[in-house]
Amino acid sequence: MNSINNITESALKAFGTSQQVTAHNLANLNTDSFKASKVTLQENGSYGVNAAVSGTDDQVDISREAINLMTNTHGFKANLKVLTAADEMAKELLNIKA
Repeated sequence: MNSINNITESALKAFGTSQQVTAHNLANLNTDSFKASKVTLQENGSYGVNAAVSGTDDQVDISREAINLMTNTHGFKANLKVLTAADEMAKELLNIKA
């Protein structure tokens, strides 16, 4: 169970980073000469997820940022459901052993 929690925790952190970058891009939408940043989610060696932030030469595209917001929201929800399911399985296991 611990590895499930570690994987899910890394994914939540990665989606958090992605959400921060999206918010930063949207906050600077009307800033002159601002170039958007992007996040790439990558698998790390321990079966978790890392968020790699990089700059681009692109202006902020509000439709792309809206999609990022939705993707991050769904990513958070999915990983929270994984944590909930793992918690329920642990409780059932303890009930069976008791």
